[in-house]
Amino acid sequence: MPTWHELREHARTQYTLEKIEDEWFSVIWAQETGRSQRIVVSRYEAYGQEWVEFRSFVCAEAEMSPRVALRKNADLNMGALALDSDGDYLLVHRAAIATLDQQEFALPLQIVATIADQLEREFTAKDDY
Repeated sequence: MPTWHELREHARTQYTLEKIEDEWFSVIWAQETGRSQRIVVSRYEAYGQEWVEFRSFVCAEAEMSPRVALRKNADLNMGALALDSDGDYLLVHRAAIATLDQQEFALPLQIVATIADQLEREFTAKDDY
């Protein structure tokens, strides 16, 4: 059963972290296409346990209609689109830390980065995040 500290240290040894703080860190995931995607991994508590959240920017609210975002959510195999307080769509995936192993950390990191990058390319044609 890992702790947040163990998870963060594992990430620090396995990935190049862009930034690291007590409650979160960010990774820049390089895609094979030459594009990259920033993923913020943070810790929070809910339901009496620690959770980890993977979050990656997709596009501004004006670049995707709410209806399209909801339809995209129905097709996602991991994570969901969410609208943050700044008016940006993010791809978000959450998991209980207590049940994570190394693969259950690595896979969402890669998948969230890949899906968010695909959506960013589809809706903005940019590589800003």
